[in-house]
Amino acid sequence: MKPRMVFLRGGGLGDFILTLPLLKLAHLEQFPVTLYARPSYLELLGSEWDWLDVEDLDELSGNPPPYIRGCIAVSFWTDPGWYQELIHAGAIAVHQINPRPLSGKHFVIQSSANMEWVISEDFFKKPLLGNCWAGGENTLWIHPGSGGGSKNLPIGHFIDYAHQWLDRDRCKNVIFSFGEADKDRLSKIKSSAISKDPRTSIIQPPTILGLCDQLTKRADKFVGNDSGPGHLAASLGIPVEIGFTNTSESVWRPIGPRVKTYFWDSDSSKIL
Repeated sequence: MKPRMVFLRGGGLGDFILTLPLLKLAHLEQFPVTLYARPSYLELLGSEWDWLDVEDLDELSGNPPPYIRGCIAVSFWTDPGWYQELIHAGAIAVHQINPRPLSGKHFVIQSSANMEWVISEDFFKKPLLGNCWAGGENTLWIHPGSGGGSKNLPIGHFIDYAHQWLDRDRCKNVIFSFGEADKDRLSKIKSSAISKDPRTSIIQPPTILGLCDQLTKRADKFVGNDSGPGHLAASLGIPVEIGFTNTSESVWRPIGPRVKTYFWDSDSSKIL
């Protein structure tokens, strides 16, 4: 029997979702697999992930897992001291994966190559969390924020996009969603004319699971920046259109069957 692979995954929502193909690859390679991650992200995994053992990353408090002896550790922290801690705790091998490659092939391809695995193109066309898109065409979901302000496209771009969407048909409607780090963007949307249209909704889902539930029930198309909610929407099979600014489109493209991406510059123009 092969040794257990223990994945230690910090980072944001998008980082978590882009780790899922690596877990599936390990499973296909007949490794027992354990994932340490944030509990709010682990809640997204349905019954199709029953083969995966999950643990709360926060409970480690920066220490190696208590049952790492005899296991293969896969860590997204590249500190040499951390490598030595894992080996000292009994890991038989440690794969340290660069969590923030700036260029090159897709993050999943680079990460799988670290373990000498070859990933099929089919992985990039499958909804990682299930095909939840109902096939509708009326509700546009816009998430104009991200975990970092430098990744955000101009707020005016999203306002214009919303106006164009609503102008197409009286049955159309728009949902703007915001996270904790998006207060400035939320304020700008609330003060714009688009917020006064009765077909516009503004929401702030309090939990990741709540965001997932609302996307599944309401989103016919998702538009946004390089962000966790964009990766989540793509993983649910929802058509997404993601704009990139200072991060690599080739490295961080969301995974899913209905994904469009583009690189934003001042001359960009979008046609619905």
